[in-house]
Amino acid sequence: MYTIPQLLDMLNTYSDVFPEDTQNCEPFRQYLLRNNERQIYDRKNFDGHITTSAFIIDTRTNEILLLHHKSLNRWLQPGGHTEGDGTLVASALREAVEETGISESELTLLPVADNSDVPFDIDSHYIPPNPKKNEDGHTHHDLRYLFEYTGNNVHQYNTEEALGLRWIKLEDLLSDDTFGAVVRKVKTFLGLNQGTAT
Repeated sequence: MYTIPQLLDMLNTYSDVFPEDTQNCEPFRQYLLRNNERQIYDRKNFDGHITTSAFIIDTRTNEILLLHHKSLNRWLQPGGHTEGDGTLVASALREAVEETGISESELTLLPVADNSDVPFDIDSHYIPPNPKKNEDGHTHHDLRYLFEYTGNNVHQYNTEEALGLRWIKLEDLLSDDTFGAVVRKVKTFLGLNQGTAT
């Protein structure tokens, strides 16, 4: 996985690509500066840790795939903790495959920079305590990657991780508190803001 200097360089590139997100990334930057490399991937580090997730887009229908996550009881993109994956993209891809049942061959990374590990989005959010797992409240610094789905919609989600799976039109999420900003970002990135496709 990546060293803190490598992650800081990646964060600088991300800010160059998405300058409007620079301020939102400051909690992640400060987190990297006060932790060491062993801590930032350790899920028992309750100052927080890095997670990865995947925004899966079907550009043929302009839909995004969401899972009803069991642990948080919310509709979210597939994702989770790193597990010694070689790269952050590999971590996000593994989570997507494990949680949705989609094969790796049906997902294509849509890179935002020459360095493919630069994420499409970065979000630092609080995770409440989980007494069942003996976990205190902490922050997930989620590095999110954009994937295009090219399959035939034949897959089975992981019932140990999720309660359901569904495709939702991007337009239907524009006013959603959780996904509105990301959907606008996706639409801009894919050139869907010209009114020719919704």
